[in-house]
Amino acid sequence: MSGVSAERTHDRAVLRLTVDRPKGNIFSGGVMQTLLDEMQAAQLDKSLKLIVLQAAGPHFSFGASVEEHTAEHVADMLPVLRELVLEIAGSEVPVAALVQGMCLGGAFEIVGACHFVFAALDARMGLPEIRLGVFPPAAAALLQRKCGQAIADSLLLSGEEWDAGRLHTVGFVHQVLPADSLRQGFDAWFEKTLGQFSAASLREATRASRAGFVADLADELEAGENQYLDSLMKLADANEGIQAFLERREPQWRNA
Repeated sequence: MSGVSAERTHDRAVLRLTVDRPKGNIFSGGVMQTLLDEMQAAQLDKSLKLIVLQAAGPHFSFGASVEEHTAEHVADMLPVLRELVLEIAGSEVPVAALVQGMCLGGAFEIVGACHFVFAALDARMGLPEIRLGVFPPAAAALLQRKCGQAIADSLLLSGEEWDAGRLHTVGFVHQVLPADSLRQGFDAWFEKTLGQFSAASLREATRASRAGFVADLADELEAGENQYLDSLMKLADANEGIQAFLERREPQWRNA
């Protein structure tokens, strides 16, 4: 099973894609491929006004599969992540993420490609990859576009988790809502805004708004992916960090 369900709401103007893979809603390659397929199919529906990416349970996602970050698997996983990020970033139908609890790593990168992020008060987001001796290639291209270089540096290099309020302050999060009414608050926002607009006009406005954002994004994502595969994964420390995580031990860095 893919772990992703699709539901139409608001007179079929909204497509909700829900990731449900207890307990951490890990974004495996299979999950990302299913989301990519759903996103691509959604572009053909001219009545659609919004795509919502959400997750079941107390946490949005603990991130991408660490097992798929090993040297023998990562070359298969990263292109799927890149294509999904590009599909969301360039979608003519706006995409909103509803985030509760933890949202880390690859999941945070995918959320970063969305047009809107609605976060619960308990949400915490971050990029822990550097703790494993690696880096998030999609976030490296997305965050400086979305929030500026200083914020990109802070999140990519520190491995810190930021709360919803802090991310709202820097513009990453559109609105912070109580955890027990995240969906209701989002629905009320949609009904007062996009729900009243022309789907065709929304597509044109989204294309115009994102023109600069997506310019050269594909090239930057591919460059980051190539650096990850051709340079980073040749480091002993990158492989040690991933292996240490899987073995539940502290990494022994060689600084090489």
